[in-house]
Amino acid sequence: MQRESMRSPAPSDAGTPSTRGRYLSTVDIYQDLGELELRTVDQSLRTSAVPKGRLVYQPDETGEGLFVLKSGLVQLYRISPDGKRFVVANVEPSTFFGEMAFVGKSMFGSFAETLEDSVICVMSRGDLERLIRRHPQVGIRITQALAERLNAAETQLEDLALKSLAALLATLILRLTNEDASRVIGLTHNDLGRTRGHLARDGHPSAQRAEGGGPHCDRPQAYRGGGS
Repeated sequence: MQRESMRSPAPSDAGTPSTRGRYLSTVDIYQDLGELELRTVDQSLRTSAVPKGRLVYQPDETGEGLFVLKSGLVQLYRISPDGKRFVVANVEPSTFFGEMAFVGKSMFGSFAETLEDSVICVMSRGDLERLIRRHPQVGIRITQALAERLNAAETQLEDLALKSLAALLATLILRLTNEDASRVIGLTHNDLGRTRGHLARDGHPSAQRAEGGGPHCDRPQAYRGGGS
C-alpha cells in the first residue's frame, strides 16, 4: 500500500485560527491549555489532508512527531508473518496517536491507515517537549491516556488467551457500536439488538447487564478524544 505524503488541506478543512483553537480544546491532551497557548500550539502544527486508504506511517519508522486526528478515521494494525491483519485500535477525531515517535522509538511493527478521508495534524517531537516543559499537565494527560490504552490492550489479550471462541465472539459482538456493526460485518441496528437479546437469553453475563441497563463494556481499543 502507498505511503502517503501528507498534503496541505483545502481552506475549508484548515479552518480559521479561531475555529482551529476551539477544535484543539476538544483534544484530550490540550484540554488544560488557555486560549493563548492553544494559538501557540496551532501555529506549531502541520495540518494535512490524507485520502482514504493511505498509510500515515508504517513499521520501523520513527515518525514525524505526535499525530492528532482532526476528522476522519484511522486504523492502527499489525501484519502477522502469514499476512493476517490484527487491528490494534481505531482512532477517532480529537485523539492523538503515533506516540512512540515522542520517545524516539519506531512504531514497533504498527501501520496507521486512513479508513476515511482524514485531516491529520502533526506536532514535532521538539515542539511537544517544549510544550510539556511549559505545561506539565500535557505530559500527565499523555501518560494517563497511554495507561488506559495499555489496560485495554491487556484486557484484549486476556480475552484472546482465556475465552472460548464462542465467548470471544459474543464479547466482540457486545462491544460493537451500531456504526461498527454496519461497517465491519453488515449488521443493521435491529440485527445487532436481536443478537444481543439472544446472547442475554443464553446467559452471557455481559449481555444480561446490557439488557438490564447496567454496565456495558466499551468496544475494543477505540481511541477517543475529549475525555476529562
